[in-house]
Amino acid sequence: MKKLKNVIKENKLIFLSILLYAITFFVSPQIFFKSLEITKGFLIQMLEVLPPIFVISSLIMVWIPTEVITKAFGKGSGFKGKLLSVLIGGFSAGPIYAAFPVAQSLFYKGASVENTVIILSSWAVIKFTMFMVESSFLGITFASTRYVLTVPFIIIMGYIMGKLVSREDVLKELNNRKVEYKSVKDVLRELPNMNCGACGYKSCQDFAEGVMRGEVVIDDCAIRKRAKKTSSGLQERHQEE
Repeated sequence: MKKLKNVIKENKLIFLSILLYAITFFVSPQIFFKSLEITKGFLIQMLEVLPPIFVISSLIMVWIPTEVITKAFGKGSGFKGKLLSVLIGGFSAGPIYAAFPVAQSLFYKGASVENTVIILSSWAVIKFTMFMVESSFLGITFASTRYVLTVPFIIIMGYIMGKLVSREDVLKELNNRKVEYKSVKDVLRELPNMNCGACGYKSCQDFAEGVMRGEVVIDDCAIRKRAKKTSSGLQERHQEE
């Protein structure tokens, strides 16, 4: 019974969703089956989009040097960094949830809070490849005006976010969370789940199993190591300045 309670607690959102589906089935079967169709569509879309996104994120972590990301998207990248961030988000493909693994990889490798916000926001509300589609439905005046107004406000929002939240605080919160690992699933929640293989294991699943067996510790994850190293370097540089 206690084990069941722990399982429910660890997966409360899943169980809540199942409960809501069950209630819907008895209240309105028609809505229930319609919801299943929509859920099926979302799951298929995620299976189509996320695997290549995880591959791209892993390649960013393994192949691109931290110095390159820091120079292009770091705190000192200036207007060029903001422009690149808008372009990456604007020319992106896929729904907004696909942006988070890419943004996380860039952030771990040295992107500033400001430019990370710009990338996510541009990915969500700016699609340069869809400009003609928007123009055909709502007119070129509407589409052009929306783009002209949206981009500056995204940059302003990124600037404000960068002032309110420091990169060091975010990395510290991510790296210093105290977690009791009772299962492989607990470990996986603390990993980037990019399956880059840089730790020597074939996947994050294998690495998590290694943590539970005592073969490695979670900070042996190559991505977490790079994040801590980057955070320490930024703090030292900040102190020197």
